[in-house]
Amino acid sequence: MSPADWRFWSALFAATIVLNYSAAAADPCDSPQDPAAAIVDCTQSINSGKWKGRHLAAFYSNRAAAYHEQGDIDRAIADLNEAIRLDPKLAMALNNRGAAYNEQGDNDRAIADYNEAIRIDPKFVMAFSNRGNAYSDKGDKDRAIADFNEAIRLDSKFAMAFQNRGSAYQDKGDNDRAIADYNEAIRLDPERANAFFGRGIAFSDKGDNDRAIADFSEVVRLDPKSATAFDHRGSAYHDKGDNDRAIADYSEAIRLDPERARTFHHRGYAYSDKGDNDRAIADYNEAIRLDPKFATAFHNRGIAYHDKGDNDHAIADFSEAIRLDPKDAMAFNSRGVAYRAKGDNDHAIADYNEAIRLDPKDVMAFNNRGVAYRDKDDNDHAIADFNEAIRLDPKDAMAFSSRGVAYRAKGDNDHAIADFNEAIRLDPKSGKAFVGRGDVFNHKSDFERAMADYNEAIRLDPKSSLAYFARGRSYLSAGLVEKALADFNQASAHTPENAYLALWDDIVSRRNHVPSRLTQTISGIDMSVWPAPVIRLFMDQMTPAAVLAAADDPDAAKKRGQVCEANFYVGELSLTKGLKDEATRLFRLAASDCPHSSTSGMPPMPN
Repeated sequence: MSPADWRFWSALFAATIVLNYSAAAADPCDSPQDPAAAIVDCTQSINSGKWKGRHLAAFYSNRAAAYHEQGDIDRAIADLNEAIRLDPKLAMALNNRGAAYNEQGDNDRAIADYNEAIRIDPKFVMAFSNRGNAYSDKGDKDRAIADFNEAIRLDSKFAMAFQNRGSAYQDKGDNDRAIADYNEAIRLDPERANAFFGRGIAFSDKGDNDRAIADFSEVVRLDPKSATAFDHRGSAYHDKGDNDRAIADYSEAIRLDPERARTFHHRGYAYSDKGDNDRAIADYNEAIRLDPKFATAFHNRGIAYHDKGDNDHAIADFSEAIRLDPKDAMAFNSRGVAYRAKGDNDHAIADYNEAIRLDPKDVMAFNNRGVAYRDKDDNDHAIADFNEAIRLDPKDAMAFSSRGVAYRAKGDNDHAIADFNEAIRLDPKSGKAFVGRGDVFNHKSDFERAMADYNEAIRLDPKSSLAYFARGRSYLSAGLVEKALADFNQASAHTPENAYLALWDDIVSRRNHVPSRLTQTISGIDMSVWPAPVIRLFMDQMTPAAVLAAADDPDAAKKRGQVCEANFYVGELSLTKGLKDEATRLFRLAASDCPHSSTSGMPPMPN
């Protein structure tokens, strides 16, 4: 709601009417400085019996303004009703009642009162400005701007009208005109905090966070208790990537206003960006406690849970976000990601379908659905989705990289390399694209080029488990077992929760005659889900037959992948025990039965 202007009746009409006692000029009923004193004095005058007609109306109007100052809108309206009954031509009372209705959200009644005030006094600047606010609150920005224009024409030094017109332009997306109006409001009134605040938001919308921060800082200087200014400055710092300053501002905003759900949500987002998901979740919890219908807070808490690997809690939060806002395509997309992380690609695809139905231009949903189809070994559908993502955004490096993986899975190495090349051209820092291209070169037995790409991926991200895994696998294929072990050790150290990395580290350790470290590495691994049975096999806690039985799953595609992995890893274990014939048989089974998305005859590490 835009700020409406209230005035004590005598402040504008002192020249029109003179109260009939000598102390009138100092009468507390004429001044908003002390509302409680004004109410007492106005009440005494009203009850004195001395005043009638428009004189009495003036006292009711002024007492209403005092009640408003105290936040008692209902009493203010009651007094204004009486003032208007006593003097139907008292334009200020109509203006103030309109402002009261506006504050109550009743913009139609507000506009009716402003219309009447303007009819009585066609040069009533304040009424034009306030009617503009009411039209703005109704979403009619064009009528609002027309009223602000008239207010400015009548009074070119009316700072509030420039401020409110700036707000209307901003709501229409015209930030340049908004900034021009805020500039003028500030020139006319350099202490007008709301104009600095509005201009700060306009600069933020334009991506000019430095200027936005300067304006929000000025608001803080003018009003050190403005929680909103600290909140918005925190968001500008966050947009600049300065999460520490952002958190400091959000914390101050929360100290000033502990009931501000929005700020807890913002601070949670900043903690999440810093990788501190526990603090993020704590802030989202508080935001949700303060506002149980805060769909975005549920959504972002779901993302934090997903980042912690707790996909069940993540799905519950995404589901609640969807219940609160069934048209939120992003929530469906995020829930799809969580389902895929649990290996439930059918539910994931259903959610991506809904995200795309709600937003047919959602590039991320097409990308994610393509990845889910690829996981199901349906590379034709996957490529179709990546094609659409690329059509919608020809500069989306991730879509080219993902399509390259699908082409590689189909054995189309030339198309795969072309896509990885384009992904790297669009994003020269994409480690995944270098790994993907390296995998294709490895598959083509071009060891030198493969190594160059893996090395570059590791240079770009020295903590990339994916890159170390890929390079280690290539070293292993080349018979460089010691180098392979060093890379698998690195990969497992950077992602200790990944069961596949622990398995490969153990396999290569056995080939190097290094004692197994599985008993130590499983501490961070979820041993309740696949491939935990394979790990137990390597720890001599399960038999090959039991592992094969554990690979069963109602989802046919999932079962196929798990049976493939069971055969492959049992084959690896047989090889380390010198059972070459059994190992060969199992490797052949894996090679014939594994999904095409498997690479070089080995089950891939999940991304």
